[in-house]
Amino acid sequence: MEPHTAAKHRILQNYLYAWLPIMSKYNGRLVYVDGFAGPGVYEDGEPGSPIIALNAYLDHAYRERIDAELVYVFIEEERARVKRLKKEIAALGALPKNVVVEVIEGSFQDRFAEVLDDVETRGAALAPTFAFIDPFGYSDAPMDLSGRFLQFDRCEVLVYVPLRHVNRFVGRAGQENAMNTLFGTDEWEKARELNGDARLRFLHDLFAKQLENECGLTYVRSFEIVSSANPASGYTLFFGTKHQLGLRRMKESMWDIDRVEGQRYKDTTSSGMQPLFEDEVDTTPLRDALIAHFGKKKFTIEDALEFTLVDTPYLPSHVKKRTLKPLELDGKLQVLTERRGKGTYPDGAKMRFTL
Repeated sequence: MEPHTAAKHRILQNYLYAWLPIMSKYNGRLVYVDGFAGPGVYEDGEPGSPIIALNAYLDHAYRERIDAELVYVFIEEERARVKRLKKEIAALGALPKNVVVEVIEGSFQDRFAEVLDDVETRGAALAPTFAFIDPFGYSDAPMDLSGRFLQFDRCEVLVYVPLRHVNRFVGRAGQENAMNTLFGTDEWEKARELNGDARLRFLHDLFAKQLENECGLTYVRSFEIVSSANPASGYTLFFGTKHQLGLRRMKESMWDIDRVEGQRYKDTTSSGMQPLFEDEVDTTPLRDALIAHFGKKKFTIEDALEFTLVDTPYLPSHVKKRTLKPLELDGKLQVLTERRGKGTYPDGAKMRFTL
């Protein structure tokens, strides 16, 4: 298994581990969709994404508390892979009664569209659904299909895009249909007038914008897995949700990922702030962003935490001790609320920068 694949799977596992107990508290049914499921196992014996998704529940420390019906929908076009996937699922043994597995043979574009057609025809609401879209080719995951799915409330998506590969081919003739399908627009053609990092950034921002505008998502973040040996081979994961809790859990999954030798991981959502996810977190960009955003205006600790979550690659846990406390001790932050002492920021605490 390639290191970037291992990293991708770890992010998926981490997020599902958090998503399942949270969503099952308030919903009697949850759905997980793997649009390009594959055979369920790699040549080296490592589990594929369907088995990882199932084990996120089967091996969960709080499995007994997750009592919602869990529906796993695995879509795979190649018959041999379907057969092998069913064999790998059977090898897990008898599944709990609340687990329903559907292995569907066919293309993601056709079969998932049928599911959505049925839901829309019946006027039904789609249960909270998490879709993992990891296509073999960049034209296999149409933006319009993702848009239809994500119009339903409480639906989230994790899309794996070989953006650097797309960048290399965007200037070639004969790619128009594939690019239109991927981006859901012909705006990508403007990238042909650009070069280097500027073109890559344009394509990245266009895909993120389309997820927001065409799919109705409030929050979109991206995460790149870059090989130190071959920086041109980077892969990008785009995550989209309508809810801050989902955003927070995904960012935690990204920051908590195990480091894989020879790989670098960085948030690529904003071109001006792309921290590598190292063991020692440099919050200097976060400090600068907070100061630029709030200036000398008064703000609350909640304002700072929300801004960090929504508008930066960092986590709320990076705010107090790592960022605000050093500023306060350096005389650059004035806290206007009574509290126990410097470096503490209770709920409702008001403050302002004194730069």
